[in-house]
Amino acid sequence: MNTAELKQAAKRFGADLIGIVSTADLAYLPLQENPLSIFPQATCAIVIGKRIPRGTIRGIEQGAEFANSFSQYGFLTMEDNFLSKTTYDITIWMEARGFEAVPLFAYDAPDGNACGVPVAPGKAAPNVMLNAKVLAQAAGLGEIGKNGLFLTPEFGPRQRFAMLLTDAELEPDKPFEPYLCKNCNACIDACPLEAFSRADKAKVGFEKFASTIPFRNNTMCTRCKNGAIQTNEGRFNTVERIAAACGRACIAALEERGLTKEKFNLPFRQTAPWSKDIFGEKAN
Repeated sequence: MNTAELKQAAKRFGADLIGIVSTADLAYLPLQENPLSIFPQATCAIVIGKRIPRGTIRGIEQGAEFANSFSQYGFLTMEDNFLSKTTYDITIWMEARGFEAVPLFAYDAPDGNACGVPVAPGKAAPNVMLNAKVLAQAAGLGEIGKNGLFLTPEFGPRQRFAMLLTDAELEPDKPFEPYLCKNCNACIDACPLEAFSRADKAKVGFEKFASTIPFRNNTMCTRCKNGAIQTNEGRFNTVERIAAACGRACIAALEERGLTKEKFNLPFRQTAPWSKDIFGEKAN
């Protein structure tokens, strides 16, 4: 098995995106976020992505019901069924060729997610959660935008990721140097709750090509009624925002600037500019 064969197989199993990063390039990550804390013999991390259909967000953009479209085909069923099946099939394909593969979900997880004690001195405490956005950028797939969502040249923020750790010797991809999210505040301007700070910043992404983005008040996001989905404990009570105002504004802005490879007959934004009075709560 070589890198080309793996990538071809991943596409056959339904992956729209695939990138590879050497674990040596991730050595700077702390124990609680480091792939080697899970699989010390791993030589590579593989990041696979599956696109979110643009049409799943249409109902939200029109102010209509979205529970049977985006929340399933763009989020819950997408991750737990479609993407999981692709990840499983790749894992079995690799292990049938003698290479171990550890499949991992790419859920967002807050800092300080350890819930146990290390089994030995120098080891990480459970649970180790890899930052899929860092790994995806290191694997050459895209960058983290100002809204905190991961952006790819193919689909903008419209994809879900999963990861595999393997002992196979694979050729890593070049890390992604940010260029998609520049000189655009569409996501910040669209937020009905003004959850993004205009002053406070945070550094995110792969170390060599990290981005500086506005600090986001997640407590504000939990109140968002404009396409955001509050998750439960199974997904760490985070807020899913790809179909929220900030995510939709990003999709529209990237497409208007011609920065996404996937093209459509109709422009994404066909309604009037989003109204904070109608779709969200006032920040004050």
